[in-house]
Amino acid sequence: MSRDAAPLYAICEIFVSIQGEASWTGRPMIFIRAWGCPLSCSWCDEPLHRDPAARRMMSGDEILDAVRQVAPGLFSVVLTGGEPLALPGLSGLVARLKEAGYWVAMESSGLGGALPDPMVDWLTLSPKTPLSEAIYQSASEIKYVVGGEAGFPSHILERAERHDNVWVQPRAMGDRPDPKAVAHCVEMTLRAKGRLRLSLQTHKYIGVR
Repeated sequence: MSRDAAPLYAICEIFVSIQGEASWTGRPMIFIRAWGCPLSCSWCDEPLHRDPAARRMMSGDEILDAVRQVAPGLFSVVLTGGEPLALPGLSGLVARLKEAGYWVAMESSGLGGALPDPMVDWLTLSPKTPLSEAIYQSASEIKYVVGGEAGFPSHILERAERHDNVWVQPRAMGDRPDPKAVAHCVEMTLRAKGRLRLSLQTHKYIGVR
């Protein structure tokens, strides 16, 4: 297939930063942010993926070139969004990155397309709606974004009883966590007696992307 005929992917940014959430907190990674998402969460803290001016149609080779330029010698990549599952031809992009020697992680709501390619090394599932059991079983970790509403969502604890890597993360309020959501997540984590873990967006605390 010629370069001109190669599939194009809607991307809004490619940058290097420190992973601030869940299992890989503190690890430097290259973030490939997909443009667009099938959901419209009112509390979404990544508005860039809905900005038409930020949408860039890039081939797999162009994405790979950008990844190499933004952080030469770093081989950890995160496909995030928006929603990476909504990218047509996602498997081809994953294969291109893997062929180039990259460890590929992905964060997904579980909506937007087919199950993640088996070549993905790490899947962070952040469910916002009911999903099939198959995608839960594909997840390396499950991260629930939780608000400040009172109560203990029973489905989260039930999932933690079936999966050994489940996190709760407070919703953001601007560029900081919502104090009520933090308190709620702390309460949930303590009540779960080790079956849940607390994820904080530590990159926001230290002022990085």
